[in-house]
Amino acid sequence: MQVKKGNRTNTARIAILGGGNAGRGLAGYMSLHGLDVALYNRTFENVRGIMDRGGLDVYGVIEGYAQIPLVTSNMARAIRNREILIVTVPAQAHGFFAHKMAPYLDDGQLVLLMPGRTGGALEFAHIIESYPNTQNILLGEAQTFSFVSRTTGTSSVKVSKIKNLVRVSAFPASASREFLKRLGDLPLTLELANDVMETGLNNVGAMLHPTPTILCAGLLESRRGGYNHYRDAISESVGRLIERMDAERVNVASQFSPYPMTLLEWLEDTYDAEGNSLRECIQSIDAYDGVGSPKSLQHRYVLEDIPTGLVPISNLG
Repeated sequence: MQVKKGNRTNTARIAILGGGNAGRGLAGYMSLHGLDVALYNRTFENVRGIMDRGGLDVYGVIEGYAQIPLVTSNMARAIRNREILIVTVPAQAHGFFAHKMAPYLDDGQLVLLMPGRTGGALEFAHIIESYPNTQNILLGEAQTFSFVSRTTGTSSVKVSKIKNLVRVSAFPASASREFLKRLGDLPLTLELANDVMETGLNNVGAMLHPTPTILCAGLLESRRGGYNHYRDAISESVGRLIERMDAERVNVASQFSPYPMTLLEWLEDTYDAEGNSLRECIQSIDAYDGVGSPKSLQHRYVLEDIPTGLVPISNLG
């Protein structure tokens, strides 16, 4: 079951929770498609420029000035009277956001973790169930983020790629069809996954991010970055190592989900990548042009993708 971009009605009032690269790109994109968008960030100084201008400039595959009428660090204000709440923060912050959001959630609101990484919706559900009046929240996660986007200024963002499709699932899975139907108001192409085990174990960030980062530790620390993470750090030999790791991930995923997807299949599905190896596929993806690199190991490619990707996948194995 799939919801395509053309099916939207542009009537939803949404809140984007997280004002980094992903959140800015999504907020700008949604606003340019006519949706009423609120943007929350827990560190207000990081989004003050957007509030001061009343919006942000969007460049890339979609361009224009996107009005963002509400920019705030007040969670209650951000999610009040919003039908769809999209959490776009690194997965290690999901627990913080669950506790922060739970006291203000209203019956019928939809919460989408984008992405959930591995076990995001499970952790979120476990936390909010301890709060009153959260029984009728429609909760789910996406397997990945819908865009490749990067902050380019205090009130600007570049969206360099909109992914072909993103798989989503509700938790529990019995609510998935209603979950996808409600998400039909969004200008995104979404496809229904079997359950959150499928979305969580097809966590490709855990494959693409930490290993190249750690293997390039000397380069990134001596130069403080300055290279392309995908094109430069994923050499032929590093690519072969990641493919071996990915085969182990697929083996684990096959025990929990009938639809495990290899990394190369995902790259072809998502980016129309071409090639017989990971290195060849990465080099064929235009969306990775201009992507930078971490400047230290204190980066989400390590701090997020190991504890919320490699560790739970390994434990499930």
